[in-house]
Amino acid sequence: MLVCASSLLAQDALEIVRRSVAHDQANWERAKNYTYIIRSTMRERDSNGGIRKVESEAEEIVILYGEPYEKKIEKDGKPLPADDQRKEQQKFDKEMAKRQNESAEQRRKRVESFDKKRREQREFAREIPEAYNFKLVGEETIGGRKAWVLDATPRPEYQPRNSRAAMLKKFRGRMWIDQKEYQWVRMDGEVIDTVSWGLFLARLAKGSRIFFEQVRVNDEVWMPKMVKVDLDARIALLKRYQGNIDLQFTDFRKFQTDSRIVSTAELNKTP
Repeated sequence: MLVCASSLLAQDALEIVRRSVAHDQANWERAKNYTYIIRSTMRERDSNGGIRKVESEAEEIVILYGEPYEKKIEKDGKPLPADDQRKEQQKFDKEMAKRQNESAEQRRKRVESFDKKRREQREFAREIPEAYNFKLVGEETIGGRKAWVLDATPRPEYQPRNSRAAMLKKFRGRMWIDQKEYQWVRMDGEVIDTVSWGLFLARLAKGSRIFFEQVRVNDEVWMPKMVKVDLDARIALLKRYQGNIDLQFTDFRKFQTDSRIVSTAELNKTP
C-alpha cells in the first residue's frame, strides 16, 4: 500500500511538472508583447565576505518594431545625468530610424531571426520533466493563490538532447507551481556541479544559488517579478567573482501593435 501511494505521488508530481512546462511555453509567447522596467543591483564581495562594491542601474524594455530594445534610464538609484540621457535618447532614435526605414522583407527577416533565437533559448525547458525526479512535498499560499511545492533532483540516467539542457544535470531545487494555471510561481535552485557557458569563458561554482519569482499580470500572463543569484564564478577562467545579482521587474504594460513610437526629433517639431 505504501509503495503504491509513493508511486502515485511521484506520478502526480511528474504530471504537474509536465503540464507546467506546456503552460510555460504558451505564457512565454504572450510575455513577449509586454514592456517593463528592470532594475539590477550587483554586490561584489571580498575574500572575507564583506561588500566590496555595489552597482545598480535601471533599463526600460520597449518593443521597437517587433523586437525589444533596452534603454538605460537610471544609474545607482538616480536618473541619468542630462548628458547621458541625451546620449541614450540619440541611440534610441538612431535604432528606431534604422528599423523604421526597413523594407517589409528586411523587417520580416529580422523579426523571424529574433523569434528563432528566443525560441532556441527556451527550448531546453521542454526537457525538464525528463531531467529530474520530482517529489510533491506540500502546498503553500503565495499572493492569495495556492501552489504545489515540489523538490527536483537530477536523474542520473538523463541524456540531454538540447545542448543548453545539459546544464539541467548540474542543478537541484524546489519549485512552487500555481494550482489553477500550472505556472511557476517560484523556483529556488542550487548548483551541484560546476556550470560552464559562453564557450567556457565563464564558470559558475558549486554552491551558487538562483531564485526567481513570477507574478500574474492583467489576468492573462505571468511575468518575472524578481531574480536573485548568489554566485561564485570565474570570468574568462581567470578572475574570480563572488557576490549577488538582484533583478526587480516592474511597470508592466502590454504593447499594442497599433501604437506609434515617437522619436525626439518628432517631439521637438513645432506645429
